[in-house]
Amino acid sequence: MQYWSSKNNFFLFFLILSYHFSLQAQENSPYSRYGIGNVRDIENVANRGMGGVSIADDNLQIANPTNPATYTGLKLASYQIGLVLHRVTIKSSTASNQVGKSTLSYVNIGFPISKKMGFSFGLLPVTTARYNMQTTDTNASVGSLVNNSYYGGGGVQKIYIGAAHRFGDYSIGVNTGYQFGNIINSSESSFTDSLNILSNNIYGRSVIGGVFWQVGGLMNKEITKDYTLKLGLTYSGAQKITVKKETFWESYFGDVDNVVSKVDSSVNARGKIQMPFNVGAGAILAHGLNWQIGADYQYSNWKSFTSFGLPDSMNNSWTIRVGGAYIPDANSVNSYWKKMTFRLGFYTGKDIYSFSRNQLSKTAGTAGIGYPIRRTNNTISQINASVEVGSRGTTDNNLLKENFTHISVGFTFNDKWFLRRRYD
Repeated sequence: MQYWSSKNNFFLFFLILSYHFSLQAQENSPYSRYGIGNVRDIENVANRGMGGVSIADDNLQIANPTNPATYTGLKLASYQIGLVLHRVTIKSSTASNQVGKSTLSYVNIGFPISKKMGFSFGLLPVTTARYNMQTTDTNASVGSLVNNSYYGGGGVQKIYIGAAHRFGDYSIGVNTGYQFGNIINSSESSFTDSLNILSNNIYGRSVIGGVFWQVGGLMNKEITKDYTLKLGLTYSGAQKITVKKETFWESYFGDVDNVVSKVDSSVNARGKIQMPFNVGAGAILAHGLNWQIGADYQYSNWKSFTSFGLPDSMNNSWTIRVGGAYIPDANSVNSYWKKMTFRLGFYTGKDIYSFSRNQLSKTAGTAGIGYPIRRTNNTISQINASVEVGSRGTTDNNLLKENFTHISVGFTFNDKWFLRRRYD
């Protein structure tokens, strides 16, 4: 029987990296019209099953870019792919609509450099913008009903590289890289009668790019023979990234038999987007490889967000996450089911969007499961799955509520391709 080699794994991952994020999330979210879109989670699928608890989780087999200091926990090379299926029901006070789409979530590689050092790189999501909305208004000045359409798409991703070093029970790590993307925002206003002006269209495209950095710290301390306490901290600095924006206005006018298109004006501008700083803290109590429980707190000052010096409908966000994992018997030699991982979690907090002093809330429960896969040389890889069920927003004050279900599947392949036979 021929087994899949580590070199094959390596080249497969570079193929996926070159594929980029062409399978970006396409879910319809009206709130993603603002700022640079909805903020995406970067936690791997295993951590998502625990409510997203990840800041203090230094896994032996899975690279965890949430906190770069956790790379020192890697004992094997790790190749990861994450996929997610989004299902969202958007509700107003009078109607509802259901949308959904599958997408590639993340791709990364991590491996130990030495007994005290770890390394990782890959592609991660930052934000996603995707919306398609229609409204009807009465324009008293022209005595006509006006049909308005708003649509947009795109998002921001980041390519990162990170490293960490351990000093006794403590580790420090750094992630840096480049975040980039395209966001399109368009609108159309059309009249329902034979007025001279039939429609007005506005098309805008923003090209975004800039460097980011993040630092992290981790304490992994054995407090008794059976119990380990892990404490993690992360900080991402506020950054100004470059944005190039192209906007043009177009009008269709005339009568029913003679419609003329005219580009009224076109503007090309170059400016800056002020991105927020982010801080996080987490704690995990682990009982060997049998079980672990933990909690995270994350905060971002999105109220400071500006584009071309102008603010948007943003506010500071925070999230509390609680969760845990359980393995009946990680060392079992005769029971596959005893080596499976079972996860539960929960999170709640305030979202980045705020309208008329009403800041959106978000809450979800999660569950997950991990399937170990036996390969060569006693190396274990994993298939992880998680489900996330929750809501964001409210139907009060003419706002929208999103009830969502996210089903994620992650594939982790481990081997010793990057390792020497003996650590330095």
